[in-house]
Amino acid sequence: MTSPDRDDVLTVLTLNIWGDHLWEERKHALVDWLTEIRPDVVALQEVTRSPQLCEATWLAEQTGMDAVYAAAYVRSGPSDFGNAVLSRWPIVGSRSLQLTLAGANIEPRGALTVDLRVRNRLVSVTSTHLSYRFDEGRVREAQVHQLTDFVGTGSGDFPPIVCGDFNARPESTEVRLVGGLLFDAFEVARPGELGFTWNNINPYTARDPTPDQRIDYIFVGPRTADGAGKVLAAAVVCDAPRRGAWPSDHFGVVAQFACPDRDH
Repeated sequence: MTSPDRDDVLTVLTLNIWGDHLWEERKHALVDWLTEIRPDVVALQEVTRSPQLCEATWLAEQTGMDAVYAAAYVRSGPSDFGNAVLSRWPIVGSRSLQLTLAGANIEPRGALTVDLRVRNRLVSVTSTHLSYRFDEGRVREAQVHQLTDFVGTGSGDFPPIVCGDFNARPESTEVRLVGGLLFDAFEVARPGELGFTWNNINPYTARDPTPDQRIDYIFVGPRTADGAGKVLAAAVVCDAPRRGAWPSDHFGVVAQFACPDRDH
């Protein structure tokens, strides 16, 4: 990975933070990983907000970032959960979307797009979380069509970045639909590597019957004429404990993109 301090690189991290499950046990591991990676932008899924705590706001405060949160699912009781984006760069706008559901027992899902001002460019980053049941491919396909219409083609300054927990493998129809419009940053940077983000070496998933697989992604549109948005590097992260705790049941993905100053 390139140094995150370079002034022509944008570092983006995506991570499903597992809501409020064992939050007190895990929260400092999350902060430690964010501090180590030093991303410019963080896309979070399964973020819980209650009257006592918004996890996105708390993580932003701990890491010197700003946060935008959008609820996707209002649970019984006072709390809800959804998606969030944290940023070191100025946030100039945001919008959210409720995704299609099929069936009364499916948890609501959504997407959040945040517009950032980065080196004289307008950069749009989306955080999303698709339906989780692995037999709901057709639901996710419908959600992907909604999502790509919602995201659009970007500002012209920088290609759109779409991050999240897609709950689908790279060969699935729903992921291939996204791949028809956007590039999978991990696949571009590390072609052929497995890159599991749901991994049974994680003690939080060790007893889960779901096998190891890659279900979390960072996608980016075609780079601009001056090279903005070119994939420079990508890696699986948040894949080991810190302070004796694993940060989440998912591993994260980090990607770095060329982002020269527009005046250069």
